[in-house]
Amino acid sequence: MHPFTLITDSTIDETASYFEKNDIKCAPLAFTIDDRTIEEDCGQTVSFHQFYDLLREGKLSTTSQAKLDTFIKLFREALDAGQDVLYVGFSSGLSGTFHAGCMARDELAPQYPDRKIFCVDSLSATGGEYLLVDKAREMRDSGCSAEVTAAAIEEMRLHVIHLVTVDDLGHLHRGGRLSKTSAVVGGLLGIKPLIWVDNEGKLSVCGKIRGRQKAIAHLAERTLREISDKNQIVRISHGDCPEDAQILADLLQKGGVRSDIRYIGTVIGSHTGPGVLATFFFGGDRKPQ
Repeated sequence: MHPFTLITDSTIDETASYFEKNDIKCAPLAFTIDDRTIEEDCGQTVSFHQFYDLLREGKLSTTSQAKLDTFIKLFREALDAGQDVLYVGFSSGLSGTFHAGCMARDELAPQYPDRKIFCVDSLSATGGEYLLVDKAREMRDSGCSAEVTAAAIEEMRLHVIHLVTVDDLGHLHRGGRLSKTSAVVGGLLGIKPLIWVDNEGKLSVCGKIRGRQKAIAHLAERTLREISDKNQIVRISHGDCPEDAQILADLLQKGGVRSDIRYIGTVIGSHTGPGVLATFFFGGDRKPQ
């Protein structure tokens, strides 16, 4: 048995086999599109390609946070099995999901005085959140306690770098991340913003590049400049643009950095739209240099 139960959200954008193989419990967020509300399930109910095609058709996707009842159920199952709990959650700067996890902790902790429940705000999303969850998994599997692992994840979370470019500024505007004027003008000029996640776990624009191919090249250059250790594997995530993701991977490979590629899931993708492309890795300070 593991020394504690590790719980996270569907926003780490991993596969169903990853959760099962590594014994990580998942609290799903949900999205509503085309009059259907679906809890994220790693693209099993609606494939990622199908989802992004719906967005391309002009369908609007709205999202909702993971439910308090889901966290209570997951936490209680672990506590009843005599295990401590570590929940590493989706950035509180982007969702109320982490707060729901904390509410579950506060409700259950008095009922299990011999057990410990730790909630760590990753201040991260998608591949960035994954990197922290996987570090927690490594520590758990090596025998570390939930308390020691939680402290380590909190220490390293502000060294997880998120660099993101989007293809369609309209999705950022609809999500309240960009003014309508900026979105329209940027679209006409072919402007592709470079976005990072700041120390509060919120999105912030750190650069603007004209043209998709230049944006991809710039994303690779910034990643190679800011990565702390080229032996680590960079997570590349994309919104149904696998060819662009491979171009980015090839550029990183030329710079001596390995990568793996994943889809950005339906909840994050609802706000970034098709064509989003991002790198996630450990570096120095979060703010791009």
